[in-house]
Amino acid sequence: MRTLKTRFKRLLRLRNFEFFQVISAENNDYIAHLLIHDAKSAKDCIDVYLIYTHDLDDDSYKDVVSFNDDLLGMKYRRSHFMNLLKVEEEFNFDFPFDMLAIRNYVQEILNILGIDETLPTMEESDFDRLFKIE
Repeated sequence: MRTLKTRFKRLLRLRNFEFFQVISAENNDYIAHLLIHDAKSAKDCIDVYLIYTHDLDDDSYKDVVSFNDDLLGMKYRRSHFMNLLKVEEEFNFDFPFDMLAIRNYVQEILNILGIDETLPTMEESDFDRLFKIE
């Protein structure tokens, strides 16, 4: 079994989406984000999007693949596929003072990807819960 050197912080969890910040465990720096989309349609595949500004080193990329497999590998009748999305600017938000920026960024990514879903309206206090009830 491979020991992960990369950390994953869940920033948002909704019924059809999860959004993670990917951080280097060695120097505590941002590496990328991970968006998991379980479409409302009866697709056989869960879409995973690795959102990055700079290419990941091999170990970090392997950690992301391993994380995806650990998280989604036990879905017996469903597969998962990771897509790559390179963006121009890193996403930063002012934790814990501007948590709504996370919702807005994820919505922006959905628009870029052409995913026709609108995230629910949220309040700052919604981020104190494990997940947003829609």
